[in-house]
Amino acid sequence: MSSIKECLQHIPAAKGAVLGFGIALGFMLGVAALPPASERVGFVEVEKVIAELPEAKSIKEKLEKEQQQAMKELEKKQKDLKDAFDEYERKKTMMRAEEQKKKEEELQAQLAQYRQLEQAKSAALQQKQAELLKPVEEKIAKTIEKVAQQQGYTLVISKGGIANPVLYGDKSVNLTYKVIDAIK
Repeated sequence: MSSIKECLQHIPAAKGAVLGFGIALGFMLGVAALPPASERVGFVEVEKVIAELPEAKSIKEKLEKEQQQAMKELEKKQKDLKDAFDEYERKKTMMRAEEQKKKEEELQAQLAQYRQLEQAKSAALQQKQAELLKPVEEKIAKTIEKVAQQQGYTLVISKGGIANPVLYGDKSVNLTYKVIDAIK
């Protein structure tokens, strides 16, 4: 029993030593994660840069035009499919069972074709967007590199968009408008 009491008395001292070691380790790791004082980190809001470019505006217009054409084609196919279904609904009571089954299979095939067309149009629009934006993205990347080198930044990260890696950015390290000025 006395040995248990002795062990229990040493636990607070051991706890303090472990806690102190943990705090010291955490401080060292935290300091190690900070960039050296000579390194500068900045960020750019790429979406704002893109919005300011005249070529981006023409790309947006082209994409909207292609999207409208795709929507017209899909709406026509959808109307044709709806009309065929409505006609089937009106006539199905007068059809034999095998005729009903055959017509339902045809309608299912038409629906599957419509869905494939819809997916193909969506994929084509995404591909076209990537194709049209590639030169703009390359131009922005080169300009960011140039501005960063001129201003002495060792790291520039992107702020904004869905996959936003920056949760906070001091306005003094925002290079967005310097990139916009340099790209024009």
